Amino acid sequence: MNEADAAARLAERSDRTRSFMLARDLRGWDPYDALLSPLFKLPVLRSRRLPRFAAQQIVLRSPINLRPLLRVPEQCNPVTIGLYVQGIADLTSAGKLDRWAASEEVASWVEVLAGMARPGHRGTCWGYPFPWEGRRHRMPEGLPTVVATGMVVNSLHRVWKVLNDERARRLVIQSAGFVLDELPRAAGDDRAWCWAYSTVDRQAVLNATMKGTRLLAQAIDAGLEDPRAEPAAAASARFVAEHQQPDGGWPYAIDDLRDWRDHHHTGYVLECFDTYRELSADRSFDDLIARGWRHYRQAFFDEHALPRYYDSRDGPLDATAAGQALITLSAFNETTFGLEVAEATAAALGRPDGASTHFMRWSTAWMFAGMTRLLAALGR
Repeated sequence: MNEADAAARLAERSDRTRSFMLARDLRGWDPYDALLSPLFKLPVLRSRRLPRFAAQQIVLRSPINLRPLLRVPEQCNPVTIGLYVQGIADLTSAGKLDRWAASEEVASWVEVLAGMARPGHRGTCWGYPFPWEGRRHRMPEGLPTVVATGMVVNSLHRVWKVLNDERARRLVIQSAGFVLDELPRAAGDDRAWCWAYSTVDRQAVLNATMKGTRLLAQAIDAGLEDPRAEPAAAASARFVAEHQQPDGGWPYAIDDLRDWRDHHHTGYVLECFDTYRELSADRSFDDLIARGWRHYRQAFFDEHALPRYYDSRDGPLDATAAGQALITLSAFNETTFGLEVAEATAAALGRPDGASTHFMRWSTAWMFAGMTRLLAALGR
């Protein structure tokens, strides 16, 4: 593989994906948005969990997109905006965009994100613009979660660091209040604990907790002065460290049937640990990060450089896994292999219009974020 040619093709694909996203004003469907259909405003379907959960799963898994038939609207998700502005910052860092023009564009999207923050909370936070039925809990439309908030804050932190956007910096600082003052502790003790997924549940989800860890480290880096933040970040990182399995992998959740180990959630954990280590200068997790990285690199790619969904069995070729793979590989300086993954993924998932699937947040936005992060890493 000629790396210069592969990088040029990557830049061209990222530009096409950016154009696709902008032409739709970043709006699109989501795997879990089926309950936005007018059908679920009917009395029988509005409140009964089983038919709602079943319909959500059918629409999610259908090989045909049923959303137009069900009149599910395309929406603008705050995570989509976050991934887009993160990508613009990375393209600027890679020298692919004019800094002034990028700053102007990103500033307008940061204001949109500020307007989408959920009101009535003790910190700036975000949720998804659709309801969904979880395995244990009903998640109302807009309910703020540490996952959505952590993804948006990660993007805002990148925007601040690359483009010096002051509004983004303030939002990063303000988000810490949501984690410190509103999120329950799902499990653990005073030394090591797991943040809950949202304010209404006690799910012990490891990648979600690491997003809370990373958020606090980024808020401190942005200027947060709260003595609780640093020990809280360390404690939540310790919880995830304590639940690493002997081979270096992490299950999705603790004390839960969802004990699978999949690509993108493992990538999230590694990326968050790497960012936390960089910002906090806490080197106590170096060995477990190295062990997790070895497991990830050996178990989550096939012989064709395609991301494997699970580490121990086959699963679907997924665009979120592919996009996060490019981000994780970039974080650990595997840019040559990253180009191989980008080439293989483009051949398998890419479409001529720049999209990956009909999902804007789940697929196209993550691929844009992954491609642009790899370009930024190559630029280093």
